[in-house]
Amino acid sequence: MKKSILIILILINVFYMVNYLINFKTFALNNLWIIIFIVSICLSILFLFNTRKDGYNLFLSIVVLGLSVGSLGAYGFLYFIAHLMG
Repeated sequence: MKKSILIILILINVFYMVNYLINFKTFALNNLWIIIFIVSICLSILFLFNTRKDGYNLFLSIVVLGLSVGSLGAYGFLYFIAHLMG
């Protein structure tokens, strides 16, 4: 169950990053992305602390945490640029 949730979160974050890099100028800012990123950060930290040191769940949690923080940073950068330039 944990593995499937983490893989779905990885796919969502990768979709966001690819769409962000391809459509930078026309990418729509949506508050749903912020909720998804915060939920994925919380779930990955929760799964990270609940996993043992063996298995793929540890590595998947680290990947989800890194992608979620990166996606949230990219969203913040786009938000800053959009409001700075108007």
